[in-house]
Amino acid sequence: MPENARTENARTESTQTVANWLDARAGQARLGPKAQRVRHVLTTQPSFASYATSAEVAERAEVNGATVVRFAQSLGFSGWPPFQAEFRSMHAVRRFDVESSAPTSGHAGIIASAFARDAENLNSCLQSFDFAQAAAIVDAMSAARRIVVIASGTHALPAQALAFIAASRGYDIEVEDRSGAHLANTLARLTSDDCVVAFSFWQHYRQTVAGLRFGRRVGATTCAVTDTRHSPAAELADHTLIVPAEGVSQLPSMTAAMSLAYGLAAALSAVDPAMSRSAISHVDGLWQDLDIFAPDTAEG
Repeated sequence: MPENARTENARTESTQTVANWLDARAGQARLGPKAQRVRHVLTTQPSFASYATSAEVAERAEVNGATVVRFAQSLGFSGWPPFQAEFRSMHAVRRFDVESSAPTSGHAGIIASAFARDAENLNSCLQSFDFAQAAAIVDAMSAARRIVVIASGTHALPAQALAFIAASRGYDIEVEDRSGAHLANTLARLTSDDCVVAFSFWQHYRQTVAGLRFGRRVGATTCAVTDTRHSPAAELADHTLIVPAEGVSQLPSMTAAMSLAYGLAAALSAVDPAMSRSAISHVDGLWQDLDIFAPDTAEG
């Protein structure tokens, strides 16, 4: 292919999502279940896949290395290295394709790249999010006697937001992010009338998964917010929501998960508006009594 044509193709591909780029390369070829797992890792974790070995991608996709190589070959490449080289080139162009006014180097460039990555994650959600599953989770949470939200580490950030807001709207909900004996005490009170919601992304915390497993054992409705439908949390959930969690500099991003937490809380508030208004009024009164908020500074 002439160099000018190759450059033009790169520019065209840079305007596409990773998923669209992969689909365009695949053409009419039908991907089997294992190949779909590989595709999912590539679309949700493109920065990782840009530099990972085929064995590392296979581990995250929970397939063998030969499946990853065959996936690359099905897209017209001789193997993983040449596929990865073009994939990395395409993703790098998109990753740093921010507004012209945004910095592209140094510390500021990394921050701009983080913004761009999160924007792409949110756009991916709009394109592929399972809103029917989200509605089912809202129904399960609103119908439950008690809601327990489980998470650890940075995964607990959206979990805390969901539990905090829903509690202020009148729901009997708590977040358990301390694991160990604290988690055991919380799980011990679960019944079949309850709902367990786990936030679990790569890498998955054992005790978060164990909490879902125990919830299923006692008959509680189990829900998972995760980054792949092949995660250990998803395998134990009655309802699963998939959101991207890839950030920059090998860091996870909870931005899409946090946006989802606010969305779920808003949907819960709308289930019983009268209850929500009453609860908000009650909590607001307590905040005033406790003098929680600092006054705004005077202008001028």
